[in-house]
Amino acid sequence: MLLQKLDTVIELLSGLRDTGCISGFTLIGGLAVSAWSTPRATRDIDLLILVDTDKLQQIVTAFCDAGLHAELRRGDYDDPVPYLIRADAVDLLIATKAYEAEAIRQSIAIDIAGKTVPVVSPEFLIILKLKAGGPQDLLDVEELLASGLVNRALLGELAARYKVALTQ
Repeated sequence: MLLQKLDTVIELLSGLRDTGCISGFTLIGGLAVSAWSTPRATRDIDLLILVDTDKLQQIVTAFCDAGLHAELRRGDYDDPVPYLIRADAVDLLIATKAYEAEAIRQSIAIDIAGKTVPVVSPEFLIILKLKAGGPQDLLDVEELLASGLVNRALLGELAARYKVALTQ
C-alpha cells in the first residue's frame, strides 16, 4: 500500500517538476533511512520539496485531483516546519532553509520497487535528522552511521557549514 502511494506521489511530483511548478524533491524520513540501511517500519512517506510558496495551492490541487485528500498547513513564526502539505499518508515538507535546498539538489536517484526515486543522501539525511532531534531521528542517525555508507568527511563538512553538532 505504501509503495503504491509512493509511486503515485513520485508521478505527481515529477509532473509538477517537469511543468516548472516545483524545482525539485527528495525522499526523506523513514523510507529514506530504509533506502540506506536496515529497513524499518514507517507509516508515512516524507518528502522535501523545493517550491515557491505562491505555488503551494497548485500542489494541493494536483494531489486532490489525483484522489488524495491534501491540505496545506502553515506553522507559526517559530515553527520549525513553516509549511507542510499533508496528503493522506504523505507529508510534503517545504524547503525553506539553505541546507534543505542543497539536500534536494544533492539527492541520489535510487530504484525503489522498480521506480526511480530521488533520495536524500545519507549525509544530508543525518543533518536533517539531527536538526529534527526527535528520539526516532537520533536512532535513525545511529543506524545510518552503522551502515558504512556515510562519507564521514563530507558529513563533517556539512555539519560545520550548517552548524549541526555531531555526537559520537
